[in-house]
This record gives sequence, C-alpha cells and structure tokens, in this order.
Amino acid sequence: MLAVLLLSEGRQVPLDEIVAALWGSEAPRSAVVSTRTYVSRLRRILADGAAPGVGAGIRSAGGGYQLVVAPEAVDVTVFRQATAAARAARERGELAEASRLLRGALALWRGPALDGLGGAFFAGRRAWLEQLRASAVEERWALDIEQGDCGEASAELALATAAEPYRERLWELLMWALDIDGRREEALSAYRRITRLLDDDLGLEPGPGLRRMYARIRTTAGAAPGPLIPG
Repeated sequence: MLAVLLLSEGRQVPLDEIVAALWGSEAPRSAVVSTRTYVSRLRRILADGAAPGVGAGIRSAGGGYQLVVAPEAVDVTVFRQATAAARAARERGELAEASRLLRGALALWRGPALDGLGGAFFAGRRAWLEQLRASAVEERWALDIEQGDCGEASAELALATAAEPYRERLWELLMWALDIDGRREEALSAYRRITRLLDDDLGLEPGPGLRRMYARIRTTAGAAPGPLIPG
C-alpha cells in the first residue's frame, strides 16, 4: 500500500486503482475494506515514525488517497532529479559534476527495486525502475570513458556484456572504452563477438550504434585515440 502511494509521486490514487495494484484481477470482496484498514494503519505508522523535518501523511482525496510527503524524502524522486541534473551538466560540458551527480544517484540503490512485492503492477513498476537505473549506469560509464577513466569501465562492461549479452549499448560502450584505452584490436574483437552472437542466436545484424562505433574504430586505426560519445 505504501509503495503504491509512493510511486504515485504525490498524485491522488483512486480506490479502484489501489485495489487493482494490490490484488490484480483476484481482488476479494473485502478488498475495499482491507484497503481502508491499511490506510488507517499507515497513517498511524507515519505519524509515529516520521523522521525529524520529514513530515508525511495520507490524505483522503476524490474517492482515493494521496500521500503527502516532501519530494526529497522519496528516493525515486531524488534519483530522477539527480539524473536529470547530471544530463544537464554533461550538456554544459561539466563532466566531473555530471559524474558526481550520477554516482550520488546510483548510491541510492540498496537492492532490487520493490523487492518482495509481487503482482503485475509491481512487476511493471520494477521493470521501469530497473531501466532507469540501467540507463544511469550506462551514462556513468560513458562519462568515465569520456574523461579517460577506461580501465575500470572496460572491466565492468566486460562483466555487464556477459550478464546481458544482447544489450548492444553495453557492447558499444565496451568497444569505446577499449579503443580509448589503446586496445583497438580488443575493441574490434568485441565487435566480432557480438556480431556472431546476434547472428547465431537471434538471426540479427548489429544495430546502427554498433556499426558506427566499428566504422569509427577502423577508420581511425593508427591514429591517437580520442573521445567520442556513442549515439
């Protein structure tokens, strides 16, 4: 119940939407009464356990409920604000600041999103949150590479491509890191590996991002490596 209200980010959540999130299509006849009981209990918990300076409460609104809480008290809100600020800093050329903001945002993650909560609603929100995190990690790797910190990035990306072998963006970043680190042959070998993997397992060819990276590395063979933001 608390997770449903937190994920609404201050929006009023209709009662039927809460019931659907908690029980899906198998809501018992007592679902509405149970929901109101949960709200009553949560109100007491929030009133008794609020941290100093962080007030939180549940307001009845329009046949549903609204969680009233300071935005800075909700990790997902802070995370999204920090990643947006990091992108703006990168666009201004402030790479160190962008990296600092991203690392701070990623430090908010202390385990799997919505761990232990089942059902279609939470599965969908979990996938959304995990995608936000994955995008932030990729941006952090890109910033590290752009700033010349390629050793750790390439090691982490090697593990990431092994864990998610069909995620082409990871291979693109790995090739970039290896190339900037002066390991051009390894970068080209990585392209050959993902090309074979895509063809053998999925019957696909590399996407445009990977093809551009491969062409760029081959074109600049023999030249001093330089920064490039993959697209």
